Amino acid sequence: MSVYDQISSCCSRIEKADTKEDVLREVDKLDQYASYLNADKAKRLHIYCDNIRKLNVDVKSETVNQSQSIRKLFS
Repeated sequence: MSVYDQISSCCSRIEKADTKEDVLREVDKLDQYASYLNADKAKRLHIYCDNIRKLNVDVKSETVNQSQSIRKLFS
């Protein structure tokens, strides 16, 4: 599975997550994948991850929007 496939899978799990702990676990995985990317994409991925961490998990629509933005970055 490529890094991009792994990132997409994490985004899917973020979108389906029910708890903040589940979201944060997947965001941590995304942050780890950044080390395999070029500097520009890694920086943008870190920014998206930070944005998701700052969100309250109750703001489900914004969490989904952020994960979809990450997916678009790599498609």
